[in-house]
Amino acid sequence: MAGFLEFVQQVLNIVKTYRDSGEAGVSQLPAKVEAAYTPFVAGVERMDNAYKLSHFSEYTKQIADEDTRRDSLYLALKNQVQMFMRFDFDIAKKTAATYLWNIIRKYGVDVDENYHEESVKLQQMLQELEADNVAGQHITTLGMTSLISQLNTANEAVRTLLSQRNDERMMQEKAALANARNVVDERYRDLVLMINAAAAMEDDTEGLDEVIMQVNELIKYYRQYVAPKKGASPDPSQGGENGDSPNPSQGGENEDSPTPSQGGENEDSPTPSQGGENSTGGGGYNSGGNSGGGSNTGGGGNTGGNTGGDNGGGGESGDAE
Repeated sequence: MAGFLEFVQQVLNIVKTYRDSGEAGVSQLPAKVEAAYTPFVAGVERMDNAYKLSHFSEYTKQIADEDTRRDSLYLALKNQVQMFMRFDFDIAKKTAATYLWNIIRKYGVDVDENYHEESVKLQQMLQELEADNVAGQHITTLGMTSLISQLNTANEAVRTLLSQRNDERMMQEKAALANARNVVDERYRDLVLMINAAAAMEDDTEGLDEVIMQVNELIKYYRQYVAPKKGASPDPSQGGENGDSPNPSQGGENEDSPTPSQGGENEDSPTPSQGGENSTGGGGYNSGGNSGGGSNTGGGGNTGGNTGGDNGGGGESGDAE
């Protein structure tokens, strides 16, 4: 999702730069392209907002309250151990405190750090204190058994609440991002088709040709450097179909998405102005951008992928099977 969002944001920047390059307040885009550009902008903004997950969770206050409690317990433990270390008149308690302090200090717990880091450090510290028989004897000597138990309970409460909040956010994120992603896919496709049509039919297309070239280079970059790292399939060399959202590195087919790497004609996204590579790329990255070519056409690492994707006419999408 992050890679796709970054891609469409860069496409938006390319088109916007051309759109605003003329007289202030006057769009350089042909009317049909402008009509597709406006909803594309709205779709990208919607997906960006969904990705930020700036929503309130009912768990947030509970986590804060439990964190405050465990911070107080940890500081009490730390202060009491340091106090006993000054008991020159009671060697047994001083020895016990010194032993415990050597365990506590090496974890470097900071009550001001983020919830997750503090949780992990406290968990590891408490596990060592509980597993060390000598430490257990010293805890008893100093009368800290109850304090250690309460700290462990408070830390586990924070960890559980964090997990519950993460599960809640994952479900909300999945639904919101999936819906926003689908909208952006369609609006990106509409924008591409309008740019291709305008480049074919308008008299003055020099600016659009530059837009087409830049987006093609962006698609090429994502195929070569970004898509192969996604690895949605355990074995990218298998190719195959992916009906909803193809991984550009898989080289399979996606009947809903055009295949900009095939070079010749593309029913969904013709390329009258460029010929070989497919103008703005039809489906683009993660939207069909590599279904017939791209970085892993037919598997086999990058062998053959750029030949079919970048030079045009290099292998049909069926080769991925």
